[in-house]
Amino acid sequence: MLSKVYVGLLIASIALMAFFTYYSWSWLQSIGLPATAIEGYEYHFFLAGTILWISSLILLLAGNAVLWVTKNGWALWVTFLYFAIFAVIRGFWLDRAFFHFAEDKDLFGASVSAAPIVAVIMIAIVAVVVFVDQFVVVRLHGQMYPTEIAEEPKPESEPHPTKE
Repeated sequence: MLSKVYVGLLIASIALMAFFTYYSWSWLQSIGLPATAIEGYEYHFFLAGTILWISSLILLLAGNAVLWVTKNGWALWVTFLYFAIFAVIRGFWLDRAFFHFAEDKDLFGASVSAAPIVAVIMIAIVAVVVFVDQFVVVRLHGQMYPTEIAEEPKPESEPHPTKE
């Protein structure tokens, strides 16, 4: 049941991020004033970034619940994949589209962006966080519900025979 809840949250998160990513990109296709297009793009780009972080945190928490119940970490790594895909889309494709738009409209002279580098660094950090999170949850589960219960030694009623 918990896995189905996680999948539902994942589908909703993907749909929400896909919408805001597309909507941000659509502002760059605007035929109106470039300054207005950039304002609309930046607003929705940063809103999508906030949604990505919040939804990733919610998915990570739900993934922890799935890991705790099923002892399988697939949900944590799907959360990482979700974050990584949208971080790559935002850092490489969407940011590049923004710079092409600005270059075409002669809005500013910058042609280099740090967004791809930031995206790769954030993906690496999130990978480490997911790995450490899985390690901690598995260890805590093992401490709370040990698989082997140590048996107390039984007192022997008869002494051992000794060889003489």
